[in-house]
Amino acid sequence: MTSDYKIVLTTCETKNDARKLAAILVEKKLAACVNILPEVESVYVWQGKVEQQTESKLFIKTNVQRLEELMACIKCHHSYDVPEIQVLDVSTGNTDYFNWINEVLS
Repeated sequence: MTSDYKIVLTTCETKNDARKLAAILVEKKLAACVNILPEVESVYVWQGKVEQQTESKLFIKTNVQRLEELMACIKCHHSYDVPEIQVLDVSTGNTDYFNWINEVLS
Protein backbone atom coordinates (compact mmCIF):
# COMPACT_ATOMS: atom_id res chain seq x y z
CA MET A 1 0.00 0.00 0.00
CA THR A 2 1.30 3.47 -0.85
CA SER A 3 0.59 6.74 0.91
CA ASP A 4 -2.21 7.63 -1.51
CA TYR A 5 -4.50 8.05 1.50
CA LYS A 6 -4.25 10.75 4.13
CA ILE A 7 -5.67 11.64 7.50
CA VAL A 8 -5.77 15.38 8.01
CA LEU A 9 -6.02 16.74 11.53
CA THR A 10 -7.43 20.09 12.53
CA THR A 11 -9.19 21.64 15.50
CA CYS A 12 -12.18 23.97 15.70
CA GLU A 13 -13.24 26.31 18.45
CA THR A 14 -16.66 24.69 18.89
CA LYS A 15 -18.43 21.45 18.02
CA ASN A 16 -20.80 23.45 15.81
CA ASP A 17 -17.84 24.95 13.88
CA ALA A 18 -16.42 21.43 13.49
CA ARG A 19 -19.73 20.11 12.13
CA LYS A 20 -20.00 22.97 9.64
CA LEU A 21 -16.44 22.47 8.38
CA ALA A 22 -16.91 18.71 8.15
CA ALA A 23 -20.10 19.15 6.13
CA ILE A 24 -18.38 21.53 3.70
CA LEU A 25 -15.48 19.13 3.16
CA VAL A 26 -17.75 16.13 2.57
CA GLU A 27 -20.22 18.04 0.36
CA LYS A 28 -17.36 19.31 -1.82
CA LYS A 29 -16.01 15.74 -2.07
CA LEU A 30 -12.72 16.76 -0.51
CA ALA A 31 -13.18 14.28 2.33
CA ALA A 32 -14.85 10.90 2.30
CA CYS A 33 -15.44 10.99 6.05
CA VAL A 34 -14.74 13.28 8.99
CA ASN A 35 -14.69 12.08 12.58
CA ILE A 36 -15.23 14.73 15.25
CA LEU A 37 -13.99 14.33 18.78
CA PRO A 38 -16.26 16.87 20.45
CA GLU A 39 -13.91 17.88 23.24
CA VAL A 40 -10.14 18.02 23.51
CA GLU A 41 -8.14 20.27 25.81
CA SER A 42 -5.48 22.30 24.01
CA VAL A 43 -2.60 24.17 25.63
CA TYR A 44 -0.55 26.36 23.30
CA VAL A 45 1.27 29.66 22.93
CA TRP A 46 -0.53 32.36 20.96
CA GLN A 47 0.89 35.87 20.57
CA GLY A 48 3.40 35.26 23.36
CA LYS A 49 0.85 34.04 25.91
CA VAL A 50 0.09 30.48 27.09
CA GLU A 51 -3.54 29.71 26.26
CA GLN A 52 -5.76 26.83 27.31
CA GLN A 53 -8.95 26.06 25.44
CA THR A 54 -11.45 23.29 24.86
CA GLU A 55 -11.76 22.54 21.15
CA SER A 56 -13.17 19.91 18.81
CA LYS A 57 -10.70 17.69 16.93
CA LEU A 58 -11.38 16.60 13.35
CA PHE A 59 -9.93 13.48 11.71
CA ILE A 60 -10.45 13.98 7.99
CA LYS A 61 -10.08 11.03 5.59
CA THR A 62 -9.05 11.85 2.04
CA ASN A 63 -6.74 10.85 -0.79
CA VAL A 64 -3.65 12.55 -2.15
CA GLN A 65 -5.54 13.86 -5.20
CA ARG A 66 -7.84 15.98 -3.00
CA LEU A 67 -5.23 17.07 -0.44
CA GLU A 68 -4.19 20.52 -1.70
CA GLU A 69 -7.78 21.62 -2.35
CA LEU A 70 -8.84 20.25 1.05
CA MET A 71 -6.15 22.27 2.85
CA ALA A 72 -7.12 25.43 0.94
CA CYS A 73 -10.77 24.86 1.85
CA ILE A 74 -9.92 24.48 5.54
CA LYS A 75 -7.98 27.77 5.46
CA CYS A 76 -10.84 29.51 3.65
CA HIS A 77 -13.65 28.33 5.96
CA HIS A 78 -11.84 28.17 9.31
CA SER A 79 -12.46 30.72 12.06
CA TYR A 80 -8.83 30.68 13.27
CA ASP A 81 -6.16 32.97 11.80
CA VAL A 82 -3.75 30.02 11.77
CA PRO A 83 -5.69 26.73 11.72
CA GLU A 84 -3.98 23.49 12.56
CA ILE A 85 -3.53 21.40 9.43
CA GLN A 86 -1.42 18.28 9.90
CA VAL A 87 -1.31 15.54 7.29
CA LEU A 88 -0.63 11.93 8.22
CA ASP A 89 0.26 9.33 5.61
CA VAL A 90 -1.74 6.11 5.78
CA SER A 91 0.67 3.28 5.08
CA THR A 92 -1.73 0.32 5.10
CA GLY A 93 -5.29 -0.67 5.92
CA ASN A 94 -8.48 -2.17 4.58
CA THR A 95 -8.35 -2.10 0.77
CA ASP A 96 -12.15 -2.13 0.62
CA TYR A 97 -12.22 1.04 2.75
CA PHE A 98 -9.67 2.72 0.45
CA ASN A 99 -11.76 1.73 -2.57
CA TRP A 100 -14.77 3.32 -0.86
CA ILE A 101 -12.80 6.55 -0.32
CA ASN A 102 -11.91 6.64 -4.01
CA GLU A 103 -15.53 5.99 -4.99
CA VAL A 104 -16.86 8.76 -2.73
CA LEU A 105 -14.27 11.30 -3.86
CA SER A 106 -14.62 10.64 -7.59
